[in-house]
Amino acid sequence: MESARVIVVDDEPLTCATYAKILEQEGHMVRTASDVFACRAAMKAGAADIVVLDLGLPGVNGMTFAAELHSGGDIGVIVVTSRADMDTRIAVLQKGADDYLVKPVHPGELAARVSSLHRRRARHRGLRYQMGAWTVDMERRAVFDRRGQIVVTTRGEFDLLARLIDGDGKIISRELLSEAVSRGGSDSDVRSVDALVSRLRRKLTADVGEPPLIITAPGFGYRLGAAVEPI
Repeated sequence: MESARVIVVDDEPLTCATYAKILEQEGHMVRTASDVFACRAAMKAGAADIVVLDLGLPGVNGMTFAAELHSGGDIGVIVVTSRADMDTRIAVLQKGADDYLVKPVHPGELAARVSSLHRRRARHRGLRYQMGAWTVDMERRAVFDRRGQIVVTTRGEFDLLARLIDGDGKIISRELLSEAVSRGGSDSDVRSVDALVSRLRRKLTADVGEPPLIITAPGFGYRLGAAVEPI
């Protein structure tokens, strides 16, 4: 696997050093930053694929920066924080983070999460799919209608759609979809899948005479109802 360019952002030097060491052992190229300003400077100095981000930073907080990274470019975000409450977790994922880990984190798990995120992002880089009346651009993380107009989707909605596309028409369980959306797998995450599917169905309504874009497998999960072709 191609190595990821990672920036670890944490105001604890020992934490930065520990994370950097294990990620470098896995072959990733790592830089560290003590706050958001240092991270921005590092990104100007050289491109990054993934930012490992603490929330409790001096100056600009991590949640605000996660939203900035999501809106400003194609960078993966893994939040690593001591804040374990579900409200914060949901808010951070809605701001655009790809993953959420609660401290203390085993360095090996962090390395596995970084590698997994990098593989997912690399698999779709540059790919575009035709899905019924809709075009899905994986690199831009965007969905377009037949007129070329963008359909606004949240991070969770797009991640769920991408996981269904990965399934190639097969049924994907709600538990696996919840992992794709929030990486958590809790009961709350599983229930949130149904809400995301409902929102996607409203946004991506099938043409008259065509099957629904997302089909329910009662008691198990969902699958795509439209054929998906790379373009």
